[in-house]
Amino acid sequence: MSLALALDLGTTSISAVAVSRDGRVVARLNRPNPAHRTGLAAGRAEQDPAVLRSAAFGILRELAAAAPGNPMCLGITGQMHGGLLVDRQRRPLTPLITWQDRRATEPFPGDPSRSILEEFRARCVPSDVARTGCTPSPGYLAVTLFALQSMGAIPGGTHRATLIADWIAAELADVDPVIDRTNAASTGVYDLAADEWSSSILGATRLNRDWFPEVRRSGSPIGVVSPEVAAETGLPAGLPVANAIGDNQAAVLGSVPAGEAAFQINVGTGGQINWSIPAFRRVDGMDTRPLPQDRFMLVGAGLAGGDAYAWVRRAVQSWLAAFGHDASGDDVYETLNRLAGAAPDDCDGLTCEPVFRGTRRQPTLRGSFRGVTNENFTPGNVARAVLQGIAGGMKWFADHAGDARPASMARIIGSGNGLRKNPLLVRVLSDTFRLPVVLSEHEEEAAVGTALLAGTEVGFWPDLMTAGRMIRLR
Repeated sequence: MSLALALDLGTTSISAVAVSRDGRVVARLNRPNPAHRTGLAAGRAEQDPAVLRSAAFGILRELAAAAPGNPMCLGITGQMHGGLLVDRQRRPLTPLITWQDRRATEPFPGDPSRSILEEFRARCVPSDVARTGCTPSPGYLAVTLFALQSMGAIPGGTHRATLIADWIAAELADVDPVIDRTNAASTGVYDLAADEWSSSILGATRLNRDWFPEVRRSGSPIGVVSPEVAAETGLPAGLPVANAIGDNQAAVLGSVPAGEAAFQINVGTGGQINWSIPAFRRVDGMDTRPLPQDRFMLVGAGLAGGDAYAWVRRAVQSWLAAFGHDASGDDVYETLNRLAGAAPDDCDGLTCEPVFRGTRRQPTLRGSFRGVTNENFTPGNVARAVLQGIAGGMKWFADHAGDARPASMARIIGSGNGLRKNPLLVRVLSDTFRLPVVLSEHEEEAAVGTALLAGTEVGFWPDLMTAGRMIRLR
């Protein structure tokens, strides 16, 4: 049996899959991401790239042992926006500074009256920013590099600024890091209209053009598994390694059947709502992102997701601990889900805007509850109000997209563990949009989408349309 393999380097977990020619997931692994660095200053979010590399190679070793057939290719995807700096030998010079990092909201050293992010935005011409398809935000690689540069923290010997999935792909193939359009667009400094790094924004922010990798076709082979990596992972030497793609696009490829018009909603640590469009265009408040191959999609990005509901769990646990009661996270989730399911649809008037970490465009914004009375601030109402706030954030983008919203949508196709592990959120989304919500039969949608893309680039499937027809929904 021939197989397409894929690795997904998520923010909180790492997964790997093997997909057969008929689209079946014949092997699937998921492990916690152990690379989070602790004890950091407020607003910092970092992971240890060496730990992440070891974990990634470890799960690939497990996959190689479990896969019931011959691998034909290896696709890579992972968390977008954040990155690290490496030297010419690909040795990390910084931690992985993730998309959750907020150091760009700190005062700009040259003018403490405004933040580093505000200084970055002030230097950019709005028409140039529009061509990137996004608004520069905290955690975006270009903004983080500007923050490091402003703080005098760019390490000597810096050769490349690379996303974590691109770095792991380069490690597997023993090549210089490269990048595709989906990941390049997530940095905040890639001109999608011209299909090149934005020389105007790089010049205005004085970021070194040489730091940014060569852009290659999404999913195309960048090299092959080296003999040394083959010995580490159990993968066959010479296995084609695909150019990494962003996990947002990968989840769309792995969950939306080819040619279907549908809202795609992903809920993981964060949340996004997406739908495809035929050509590049801008919609106020939304990102425009490339979608392999040679397509685009509109994205309501940076939304509250699983982390917002996890906030409820953490808050309840901390209150219980303060009164001397220990409860596991699973027990708290189970109780919250039961209480939220029994709560009235209107939560007795309680509403929540669950932006506890801010938003991409307003990073200093904070969450809020409204309509609090003496009676309604109960665990069930709080939990349900947070879920309804997550769904409401998704619906806002669909309602405000104007003529960029598709004329008709038959259903929502969901992905991510935030939906798979919370049927109540699925029901709340369905009620909010007045549409049915379906999930794919397979889990790890981003990894599956990456396998499908990598497979088409080596001829395992003739094209993405053929591969996408094999997606099965339930």
